[in-house]
Amino acid sequence: MAMGTLSCIHAACSPERVAEPAAFPGNGVVFVAGGNPYSRGPLPVKVTAVEACDQGNPVPLLVFGPASAGSYPVILFQHGFLTRNEAYRELLSHVAGHGFVVVAPQMYEPGLPALFGQPTAAEEALLAAQVLDWLPAGLPAILGYQVQTARVGLAGHSRGGKVAWLILAANPARAQAIAGVDPVDGTGGPLGNQARVVQGPFAFSVPALVIGTGLGGRCAPRGDNHEQFYAASRPPAWHVVIPDAGHADMLDEPAALAVGGLCPGGPDRAATRRLTAGLLVAFFRATLQNDASAYAWLVDTVSAPVAINIEVK
Repeated sequence: MAMGTLSCIHAACSPERVAEPAAFPGNGVVFVAGGNPYSRGPLPVKVTAVEACDQGNPVPLLVFGPASAGSYPVILFQHGFLTRNEAYRELLSHVAGHGFVVVAPQMYEPGLPALFGQPTAAEEALLAAQVLDWLPAGLPAILGYQVQTARVGLAGHSRGGKVAWLILAANPARAQAIAGVDPVDGTGGPLGNQARVVQGPFAFSVPALVIGTGLGGRCAPRGDNHEQFYAASRPPAWHVVIPDAGHADMLDEPAALAVGGLCPGGPDRAATRRLTAGLLVAFFRATLQNDASAYAWLVDTVSAPVAINIEVK
């Protein structure tokens, strides 16, 4: 699906269909789960599929949220290149169970147009900004309770990481924290005509977590991978590398197997998924739920489900 089609879909969303935020009781105190971030969270999770324009949203969404009302921060998660948001159900359900509402848009339909750079990563970032605009009114209508849309984190896998950083490059006030899951910069497929987001140190400073893999290979090539994102990030920033993991190991098992020939994986994908989910929980618990003690999990090599290497600045 080309970017122009997505824009037309968004234009067709009638403002009258966007629900107003409902008034919900609460004292505004943010929920904090506590406990081991690598273990399943204490909250049952409901996953809601939302078609484009159902509530004025510009693109189809999967919304992972606690089943019962609470004061939860929001994470916008961008899928990887030629990947579906469905492929991250295990990862994002784990995060949501620790007291977050995770919104995973489907930015385009995987296929030849996307392979050849339509939409571009920059166009994805513009569309993702429209999703962010939709959150305050749209999420309460979807979930049935109010959320903390003033506390927003950005995250993304592969090219989705680039998209997340492009959002902040355009407007650093969009989020309070950012995380990349084996992020890839690159120039946009075979045509290679897209600008990189990393062009020296980032001009903004928000807490950043960069998760990298040691077996990224051609799916996350050196020179355009996690190393550049961490080097460009200003403090505070954490760089957690999983030496024995591949670029697609954090996807749900069917998707990880499907791309195994292109993106070779490590020996324990289940543990890599658990590690990735737990790192995201710990990072966003510290940055969005204001539990500074959670930062300690990012440098705890003993508790990590698989071996990791860590840098901090």
